[in-house]
Amino acid sequence: MINGLAIWHYPTRNDLENVRFFADHGFEAVSMHGRAMAKVGMNETLGADFAAVIREKNMILTAHSKLPLSHSEEEIALFKRDIDAIAKWQKQYGLLEVLSFDVAQEVRDNVMPYIDYVLQYEQFGKVALEDFGVTEDERAQIEPLKGNSRFGYLIDIGHMNIRIRGLNTEPINLFRNSSSECPKTDNPGYDEFLQAFRSKEFPIFEIHLHNNDGAGDLHDFLERGTIDMQAIANILKEMDFEGVVTIETVPRLAGYFYPEADDKIMETFAYWKNCIK
Repeated sequence: MINGLAIWHYPTRNDLENVRFFADHGFEAVSMHGRAMAKVGMNETLGADFAAVIREKNMILTAHSKLPLSHSEEEIALFKRDIDAIAKWQKQYGLLEVLSFDVAQEVRDNVMPYIDYVLQYEQFGKVALEDFGVTEDERAQIEPLKGNSRFGYLIDIGHMNIRIRGLNTEPINLFRNSSSECPKTDNPGYDEFLQAFRSKEFPIFEIHLHNNDGAGDLHDFLERGTIDMQAIANILKEMDFEGVVTIETVPRLAGYFYPEADDKIMETFAYWKNCIK
């Protein structure tokens, strides 16, 4: 597996500085926010500089964007604008390994027009939806994509923990318990997470990793929370997972800001590396 970090949660440096900083501290991959990646694609000078530093540091690059927030013409236009910009940069440099998407509740009833729009660009190798296919209706939507090697999933372990425990009362599929993924249980461990992984009918291209209390989407550090990270590490190793494991902690939500945020992410990274020894 490849150890990565979602760098948009470390805003005291710009993206180029963050790539250099975290590469120098042992990370093998970085994940860009979709809007930031689109800005890279819209500015030729910035695009060239960004490609140069990714190559210089020999980093794996992923980007995490969003499908439209609604089916409105305005939201769809913004979505297409960003995809077009990222596709332009990718066609020139070819450095983006995975382009993944959050799926808002408002568009979960019909994601295919947006996925089709992304897949039309052949330069996008791996395209993933985060935490989709957790209901029968969602699975039916993407059934036509089976056999397409370019399409798969991004699995967010923090969100999966909330779904398995079934404690979150927000009326959105992202956090609802899905019996087809794993029946609700108070204390999920190796067996439950393994069952949830095995329920996925598409390949998993990327993992988002953070911890929480089982009810709220806290994006906490890995060593703090209800998830047995050693069990997650064991599952990924036994699955021979070859994709990117992107740590997606948010220091400010835990009350840490620069420079303490840097110290804390290095502590949580060391904790994870010990888990996957």
